[in-house]
Amino acid sequence: MEPSDLLEHARSRSSDPADPLETLSAAIALGVESPGDADPLIDLAVREARAAGLSWIAIIERFRRVRHPARRRRFTPAFAHRHLVNRQRKRDAACSFCRRPPGPRVHMVHGEGGRICDRCVALAGQIVAGLNRRRG
Repeated sequence: MEPSDLLEHARSRSSDPADPLETLSAAIALGVESPGDADPLIDLAVREARAAGLSWIAIIERFRRVRHPARRRRFTPAFAHRHLVNRQRKRDAACSFCRRPPGPRVHMVHGEGGRICDRCVALAGQIVAGLNRRRG
């Protein structure tokens, strides 16, 4: 079944089909019944709730009321923290100018304020040489 069809089914099972939080609760319950379709269904229900202007706090509260394994997978602090730390690590290791990630053939010059890759150093050298030619 398509996620949009499942969302309509969740709406029909909710106590108030016009309320996105009630639809989310029904989607969570429906996801427990058919775990294979849970992720896309819950994603749609959460997007609908956010589009209706509901806060993340209200949405997470709904997950707390209804016990569901997807909540533990998605909204645990360990996952969120690990994801943010990995993203920060990649950002810190990349070139500060072009965001090129480090690699075996990418040479970085590390400074106090950041890093610059060999391509950006070559480009900066060309820019300075061009400015010197114009002055001279």
